[in-house]
Amino acid sequence: MSRLQSRTRRQAAFMEEAQHMYKQLENWYDEHPQASFGEIETEARKRRRVLMGKALEQLVNGRDTGVQVEAPKCKECGEVMEFEGYCPWGIHGLEGDSRLERAYYACPNCKGQTLFPPG
Repeated sequence: MSRLQSRTRRQAAFMEEAQHMYKQLENWYDEHPQASFGEIETEARKRRRVLMGKALEQLVNGRDTGVQVEAPKCKECGEVMEFEGYCPWGIHGLEGDSRLERAYYACPNCKGQTLFPPG
């Protein structure tokens, strides 16, 4: 996934995912032509949860990953912290599961002093 994205790009990425989900649901229904409405709805719910997790992931990661123009200073020693890369973590939300990324900074002097913006 790319880092910062425009609103238009985030929306396009969501629409691609939504189209993919709909095609999967159509294929599932082709394979289960006798499915009841309730069974179709149950399958759609599973796929919607995946779609919403990806939508939230796109929305959050595409706006701000916590990277800062000027590296933050260590609260312990005042030294400029070093950018260590992006640290991913999983969120299990009500609407879906997402993988979020945040910039990760570490102090070169103070062992264990880290910053994972936004806070």
